[in-house]
Amino acid sequence: MNKEDAWAKANNFHDRTGRCLVEFEVIEGPEKGKKVYKGKINLKIQVQVSTPAGPQIQVQERPFDFDFPEGKTFNYCRNHFDEEANSAVNEFKVAQKKAQEEARREAATKVVGPGFRGAVLGPDGRPVQLKG
Repeated sequence: MNKEDAWAKANNFHDRTGRCLVEFEVIEGPEKGKKVYKGKINLKIQVQVSTPAGPQIQVQERPFDFDFPEGKTFNYCRNHFDEEANSAVNEFKVAQKKAQEEARREAATKVVGPGFRGAVLGPDGRPVQLKG
């Protein structure tokens, strides 16, 4: 289903623990009546914050949305909410670690060479002319 072009009606279902299940029902088009489900949770993330006393680690809550597989029913989504949420969070963590590793690898390949200007400063604060 093309979720970007579909007109849908959304119903939100919440429980006491803060989990939210959103049911989208397509109201126009060839797939009229089809239902798609999305889950919403709050992730607790450790963030390093600069304070006058120095850097500190704080725990913040951030919203996280995930999709249930197409063709599942409301009861399946309600009963398997935690398993689907955990698998979505694990996929997110793997993607984040991969992106961090790729950024580290890219930063390590940047070599200061003869044509490089502006980033290496000498003791007087002026750019150093590298000979190569």
